[in-house]
Amino acid sequence: MDALHYLGLLVSILLIVYQHIRRNKIQPKNLPPSPPSLPIIGHFHLLKLPMSQTLTNLCNKYGPILLLQVGSRPTLVVSSRSAIEECLTKNDIIFANRPLLPSRGQEKEKIFTSIGAPYGEHWRNLRRVYALEIFSPRRLLLSANIRTEEIRFMAKHLFQSSFKDVQKVDVKSLLYKLDFNIVIRMVAGKRCFEEDEMNTDIAKDKLDELNQTFTLLTPTALGDYFPFLRWFTFYGAEQKIRKLRRKRDDFAQALLDEQRKADRKIVPTLIDSLLKLQESEPEFCNDNVIKGIVQALLIAGPHTTVTTMELVVSRMITHSEVFKTARDEIDKHVGLSRLIEDADLVNLPYLHCTINETLRLDQVVRVLPPHESSEECTVGGYHVPGGTQLLINVWSVHMDPELWEDPDKFKPERFLMCEEERVGCKFLPFGSGRRQCPGAGFAMRLMELSLGTLIQCFDWEKAEERPFKIIFRPREELTKVLAQL
Repeated sequence: MDALHYLGLLVSILLIVYQHIRRNKIQPKNLPPSPPSLPIIGHFHLLKLPMSQTLTNLCNKYGPILLLQVGSRPTLVVSSRSAIEECLTKNDIIFANRPLLPSRGQEKEKIFTSIGAPYGEHWRNLRRVYALEIFSPRRLLLSANIRTEEIRFMAKHLFQSSFKDVQKVDVKSLLYKLDFNIVIRMVAGKRCFEEDEMNTDIAKDKLDELNQTFTLLTPTALGDYFPFLRWFTFYGAEQKIRKLRRKRDDFAQALLDEQRKADRKIVPTLIDSLLKLQESEPEFCNDNVIKGIVQALLIAGPHTTVTTMELVVSRMITHSEVFKTARDEIDKHVGLSRLIEDADLVNLPYLHCTINETLRLDQVVRVLPPHESSEECTVGGYHVPGGTQLLINVWSVHMDPELWEDPDKFKPERFLMCEEERVGCKFLPFGSGRRQCPGAGFAMRLMELSLGTLIQCFDWEKAEERPFKIIFRPREELTKVLAQL
């Protein structure tokens, strides 16, 4: 077996060297600029964390359109507004695919279950489900009560805890419990965390398990970029990825089985709606598709919204004038006799702008998930071969001094002054084009209502840096309202 491994390694290396020489001979003359590369690994050694800063530095040196060879994968990096617009408008269909990485599994039924499916008819059907069954105005209206109830459940918990010893609240843990409760209630009609277990070890263990199962961070499998290394890494990163996938599948399957046995409700859960769709479209909406949608919501939803809300809280703690302006706006339009509701959000533009400014400065995903070209195209006058991976460096655009005045300063009011700030590819917290995040509207509503409630009801005092902890003291003016929750 050892001899076979070494033979396979040798053959793989020879094939890569041959392809490298052949590509250099036939490649067009107008490829994008590229730094000097090394044999076999290409530019892999240049990619260091934080990735957004590394790509920005490379583009500052070689130009806003850059071609890297990451192992066996050609990768186009774009870091300017004009180049991003060209990729996501003129060439949007060409770049509508996601790379199919070997470590993520090549089984068709698994690849095609989520919104990350290859572009085509099946992907359009999935997008239709997200648009109509999950994030449509009607569905968001139906789920408004869930958001309101869970956010008030959080406020009640903080209010009651304030009567005990001074409570230093782990902000991220609190918001994760809130977010998982909301998403699981929407999906399956039940809570993850009940009131009597919020501060218990049971809740901590449950939260740790959920975060590990539905993390956005998965191991990097070098075999995705260096095919010959799959001989050595298959039992490492790839096995971890497969184990994680099985855990997610088991979790979603349990929810699906539970909903099949339950009585249909007056307000159906998401799984109820998908099971009904399965009756009319059984070939498309099979069990794997339903589980894929559930997993996508649990992976993409809580992590990004919770991290963003924690960053907003951190920004507001260090910018007391922003906190005061946001509270004054809420007091003016909502008052002190009731708590903020979903319908009030349209009258709270400064709160919305505060979240936008946090997304601009501290975006969780600074380099968008990779796209891949389905055929050759032209970007900025350069030839881009088919099968090229595309990395969009959003952070470089959000920090471009030609697009933003004082880009490194936290100024929410910049989004009040000009509608142009929200237009085109200048501000891309949720991506753009066909692969734009379908849950952007839901995420903004959830963040605005959650943060608005905390701003309206509590005075904040920073307690610890890591983990980030806050002391939430109930406002005297809201004590009676909070006591009635």
